[in-house]
Amino acid sequence: MQDSKLIKNISDLPAKARQRFKVYVNSPYFNQHEKTIVLLDYIYKYLGTNPKKLAREVVFKKLFPGETYSEQLLFNTMSSLKKLLHGFLAQQRYEEQDFVEDLFLLESTYYNNQFDLLKNRAKQLDRKMNKHPYQDAQHYYTQFKYLNVMAYYKNQHEDRNKANLLQQLTDKLDRYFMLEKLRHSCQLTAHEILSNSQFDYSFLDELIAYYLKEKDRFEDDTSIHLYYTILMSLRDDDNPAYYQDLKLLLQEQVHRFSPHEQRDLYSYANNYCVRQINKGAQNFQKELFELYQAGLSNELIFTNGLLNEWNYKNITVLGCILGEFEWTEYFLENYKERLPEKPRENSYNYNMAHLNYSKQRYNEALDHLLLVRFSDVTYHLNYNNLLLATYYALGDTEALMSLIDTFRIYVIRNRKMTNNRKKHYTNFLRFAKKITIAKQQPRSYGGPSKEEKFAQLYLQIKQSTNIVNRYWLENTCRSEAGETLEQLLAEENANSSAE
Repeated sequence: MQDSKLIKNISDLPAKARQRFKVYVNSPYFNQHEKTIVLLDYIYKYLGTNPKKLAREVVFKKLFPGETYSEQLLFNTMSSLKKLLHGFLAQQRYEEQDFVEDLFLLESTYYNNQFDLLKNRAKQLDRKMNKHPYQDAQHYYTQFKYLNVMAYYKNQHEDRNKANLLQQLTDKLDRYFMLEKLRHSCQLTAHEILSNSQFDYSFLDELIAYYLKEKDRFEDDTSIHLYYTILMSLRDDDNPAYYQDLKLLLQEQVHRFSPHEQRDLYSYANNYCVRQINKGAQNFQKELFELYQAGLSNELIFTNGLLNEWNYKNITVLGCILGEFEWTEYFLENYKERLPEKPRENSYNYNMAHLNYSKQRYNEALDHLLLVRFSDVTYHLNYNNLLLATYYALGDTEALMSLIDTFRIYVIRNRKMTNNRKKHYTNFLRFAKKITIAKQQPRSYGGPSKEEKFAQLYLQIKQSTNIVNRYWLENTCRSEAGETLEQLLAEENANSSAE
């Protein structure tokens, strides 16, 4: 029984919810089955302490002393407790949501012909809605459900000739539908970009055309305009106007949304910057860095008080690229404890290694890398990328060439990496090997100089697709090529202008 879904689901409950579940099970309104109360008390007594006490036969004896063991009888009691757990979880969600109880109460008074109570509660709900701080989907849905009762009540029981509430009802329904259609289309489009797949958006284009035609009608609907802007920034990636509009809306209107939705909205802005950076638009590195700093300041980057380890890494990388070393070190030290406990030390040591590498403290970087443990594929890849760059900076050619070969074998044989991701890494390693060889080749007389080789490598990398760590490859070649690359680029620009 200790391996049953019932035990697992109960053990997954937070301590506070577990206590509330006990109150729920002991409530005669929700439960009048005494055996489930006994079963829950017994489970709580030995949960996580003595698994043997939760063996089926032992539990059965506790529930049905003196009776012959019956698997079915025990299963029925467990099933009853499981149904109570499901009801409790639903009840919790019901209590957590704004306006749900008010709406159900309003509907109940209407269907029970309790019209005095209906009008009284309608006034209370109307006041609550006017005070509601967020202009989100729930805002429109609540107004629609409210009007769905009041419009038909007034039409049937007060004045049939006045249909203004019915008009408001359909208007709120339209707005609720438009907002939800745009919001979910943003999610679908983002997924389409990541997975390189296609989805059916039904009449989304018609909805957009209608919105643009009737834009004045939605002038006060910030949420609809915001999600339209996000959708267009996803669809028309190369038009920065949508991003700038999104950024302005986030600065001025984000308070109109719940904290949970605010996090989603900021993630869209972040992901837009990431896509632009991946296309080579380095000016968006500063944009993304500032978005992350804002997310730290207003706590929107945190989930349940914790900082995702990959955001911790991304902030560190951007801080190092932009030369914000002092701020980045402060960030790494002061936000370490906000990381989830399991990856905390790994994440801290890897990112401290990255910071020390960026500050050209290569031996200190190696010291931190030695403390990193490979918890998953991503850490293994990031570790090898940074180790490779550190070996190159130290001029340790033998260790570098050995690492490139072993890294390549790891990538090729890894079954957890997609073929596309493998291609990105093998292309990177191919160029890393060429850079290493070019660095070690002696100066030749008559052939291309070392600087010319690095300049040509830079152009090859610039023109290549499907490649990771482009920033390190290009910067390394640019640094090694020096003025030779600048002259070559100037000649290419001159030739392009002449054509």
